[in-house]
Amino acid sequence: MDRRFTALRIIGTVFKILAWISLIFGLLGAIGMLILGITLSGQQALLGLDLGGTMAGIAMFVVLVVISMFSFLSLYAIGESVYLFLSIEENTRRTAYIMQQQYSSTSFQAPYAAPPTAPDYED
Repeated sequence: MDRRFTALRIIGTVFKILAWISLIFGLLGAIGMLILGITLSGQQALLGLDLGGTMAGIAMFVVLVVISMFSFLSLYAIGESVYLFLSIEENTRRTAYIMQQQYSSTSFQAPYAAPPTAPDYED
């Protein structure tokens, strides 16, 4: 059987690639925030606010890891669902083809009795 819907296959693959890219950049950003939070500990920002600190770095690390994992799973699930729909279409087409071959290769006989003929009402 020929493979159809090339554009949908490309779209599914693009979503999977985007999922991996978002995971890599999300984890790199989380590690960067952890390092930045640790290195900025004790520095005072505008108006005397403490922007850094170990706890702030750990909190941003955890938040960014959770967000990047959610983004990865969402994008990967979209890509897989495109492939799922394509597989359903291929299996349905293959099943229809096989059933058509079975139907055309055998002579058709009804598995039920023929309907009764109409009574003749002529006088």
